[in-house]
Amino acid sequence: MNDDDIDEVLKEKWFNLNLCNNELINQLTDILADLTKSLEQQHMLRYQGKFYFVICKYEQAFEYLTKLLELEPNDLFALRYRGEIHHIMKRYEESLMDLDKLLEININETSTVNLKELSETNNNIKWILNAYEEVARK
Repeated sequence: MNDDDIDEVLKEKWFNLNLCNNELINQLTDILADLTKSLEQQHMLRYQGKFYFVICKYEQAFEYLTKLLELEPNDLFALRYRGEIHHIMKRYEESLMDLDKLLEININETSTVNLKELSETNNNIKWILNAYEEVARK
């Protein structure tokens, strides 16, 4: 039995099971297309956010990362970079909110975010370190 024979056998069984329903196939095709489009959009937003972050266009990066979080609220990548953008732009409370959520999702992200370095860059926000250490202890 070769590949063509196997294909024909499967095709015949498919028809015999009455699963070859055009309406069902159309629905499944639409669902698959929507899923693919959504995944492609998430990847596109991730890459655009990273690109603008790297070239120091933080407002544009923030916009793309926020759109990504609208599609995937627990996206670690978007939370991390958006938290860093808030910090760079001296929006410390917003930074803390994104980083808190990042830690709630994955406590191991503390090494990636390097919270101690963030807290040391601005003496006015020393309380950030204490808040993160509290979250890490939980």
